[in-house]
Amino acid sequence: MSKVFLGDVAKERKETCKDGKDGYPIVGLEHLIPEEINLLSWDEDKENTFTKIFRKGDVLFGRRRAYLKKAAVAPFDGICSGDITVIEPIPEKILPELLPFIIQNDTFFDYAVNKSAGSLSPRVKWEYLKNYKFELPDMDKQRELAKVLWAMEATKKSYKKLLQKTDELVEAQFIEMFGDPNKATNTVHLEEAFQIRNDLR
Repeated sequence: MSKVFLGDVAKERKETCKDGKDGYPIVGLEHLIPEEINLLSWDEDKENTFTKIFRKGDVLFGRRRAYLKKAAVAPFDGICSGDITVIEPIPEKILPELLPFIIQNDTFFDYAVNKSAGSLSPRVKWEYLKNYKFELPDMDKQRELAKVLWAMEATKKSYKKLLQKTDELVEAQFIEMFGDPNKATNTVHLEEAFQIRNDLR
């Protein structure tokens, strides 16, 4: 395992699209969820001024307020906000499937925060991000590691879905037993149902 700079294994994509943006999915900072490695939402056919292009497999890093820990892998080609740094893996140097976990990482975010400039809305530039240093194994080990990490991510996703379904089931059973409080018509004020006394002895 050897130490490498991020700029040795990835580069900033600077591709832009000033005309013919129709049909491209649109990603803003608001679509990046803190500590979520997958891109779960985006806009389509919405008026925008974005010109920065990203490609499937790139990592979209929220360079504004890096402490929010926003970074996700792109599942398709699209355009994004200028406050998103598009990080393109160099396949000969790093397994593209592993790069998202290098970026969506507390150590990387801490580094980005320390290199950010600005008081109200701090931003970090690629010229600093590319100097982030980390340990990288050989390609065979990268494949093994990526396989394990994505399996863990799938398990976490399934667990979240299970929790959501459990919450929905509990809510449904509550409504079945006690009725929907939002639709109740036979409600009364507390003071109408009970005598409130202030002369406690």
